Amino acid sequence: MEKTITSTSNAYVKHLKKLQTLKKYRDKEGCFVIEGERPVKDMLSYGIKPVKLILGENHKDFAYDGDVLRMTDNVMKYISDTSNPQNIMAEVKIPERSFAELLPEKYPLVVFSDGISDPGNLGTIIRTLDASGGGALVCGAGTVDLYNPKTVRSTMSSIFNVPSFTSYDNIKSLKVLKKAGYKIIGTRMTDAEVYSDADFSPPSVIVLGSEAFGMSDEVKKMCDNFIKIPIDGKIESLNVAVAAGIIIYEARRKRQKL
Repeated sequence: MEKTITSTSNAYVKHLKKLQTLKKYRDKEGCFVIEGERPVKDMLSYGIKPVKLILGENHKDFAYDGDVLRMTDNVMKYISDTSNPQNIMAEVKIPERSFAELLPEKYPLVVFSDGISDPGNLGTIIRTLDASGGGALVCGAGTVDLYNPKTVRSTMSSIFNVPSFTSYDNIKSLKVLKKAGYKIIGTRMTDAEVYSDADFSPPSVIVLGSEAFGMSDEVKKMCDNFIKIPIDGKIESLNVAVAAGIIIYEARRKRQKL
């Protein structure tokens, strides 16, 4: 008989709750939580085996031969980061990646976040990189946690497809990328060429600044050139995820012509 966890005081329930709410705990444990039928099915279809699969007490049987736990709906709701949980989630290992893997021949296009703070924006950028057919992401210092539940949810499973790296020192990381052969392209509204005129043929790092302040002055000094998206209306700037999508697809279009 399958055991069902009924208490929010259960040690494993507390573990999952901390994975959902505390970045330091996710970093320490090397795990994060995904929620929902589609993300779980996608994860399994990509050949990723979770630490544990968790089902609500009334969730139908799931075709999985690994470690499965049942919990009452109230316990699932306690753990969930959503207002309407689907009563299926999984604990997943955070991939271990070395910055040394970021090589131009492997990832000719890299998006570098210099302080993007909104999880929805970061997740959308990851989803766009996935949709465009390739590329890697660097989460620079000051960027929202990649494994924040809202970031994970907004990627729509693309978090499993886009190689993502963490930088704790943006200047040092950009120097490493330059030395590896990347061209560093900054984004700003003035003193920049129009994005559609830019040369994306060399392996390129596209730097996106924070929603509120743009790129830091230190990071600007590391850029080889700057690009902008023309704005003819009355707004001052585009949403960073929208801007990223326009630039990523322009880079894709030009690289496909090579």
